[in-house]
Amino acid sequence: MKKSILILLAVLWGVTSCKSYQKTTYDRTRKMRIGKLLREVKKHRFSAKTFESRMVISYTDANQSFSGNGKVRILKDSIIWGSFNFLGIPVVKFNITPDKIQYYNKINQTYYDGDFQLLQKELGLSFNFNNLQNLLTGDMIADLEPSNTELKTTPKSYRLIPHHALIKNLELSPFYKMLSGYFETKTTTAQLKYQNYQKIGNQNLPAHIDIKSLDKQIQLNYKKINLNKDLRFPFKIPSNYKPIKW
Repeated sequence: MKKSILILLAVLWGVTSCKSYQKTTYDRTRKMRIGKLLREVKKHRFSAKTFESRMVISYTDANQSFSGNGKVRILKDSIIWGSFNFLGIPVVKFNITPDKIQYYNKINQTYYDGDFQLLQKELGLSFNFNNLQNLLTGDMIADLEPSNTELKTTPKSYRLIPHHALIKNLELSPFYKMLSGYFETKTTTAQLKYQNYQKIGNQNLPAHIDIKSLDKQIQLNYKKINLNKDLRFPFKIPSNYKPIKW
């Protein structure tokens, strides 16, 4: 597998933060019906206009392990953008919109400009732009129907068991953000675990997430988060780069 694809997938699968921000405290859950809970989830979604953070990425599979520094930016509901360096050398830039995924690798001078089938091919998961944005901000990965979702409430979490083709179970915090998720298809299983959250302004954002998908393990570390800044999203595939062959 090409390292540029692995870097991109690492970014799409998780976030961790530095300890300089206020850690979110975990209150107790409240008894409520599934319909009420899902309405509360929507009310507490990420609502900032923009998101930016410097990051440290770690990736491991059966054949390789690497880490590096980078930056990720989000324009809510429109763009997920990133730039990553390894050993101080610029390596990969990517730009994701609701319609496509684009990235290029400066080392081998290749690029990808296509649809979300990239995630299906590499991870076996049919995720769209909204799924990825929700994952990065700690929101419930996808909307669920109350009539097709079972709810079990514990003192510290809401456990959802949806009748869904991909999502097998989700665990939400008392403040309605993701704690864990399990996904399964005929060919793939994936697990997400959000260990802590941080309070930035009025937003609860992930402070640590572990991801396991087949033989892949991914961790990302936020070094600093900024919200609602005016951001640029520069991206242009160099004309002499070659398209990646599948």
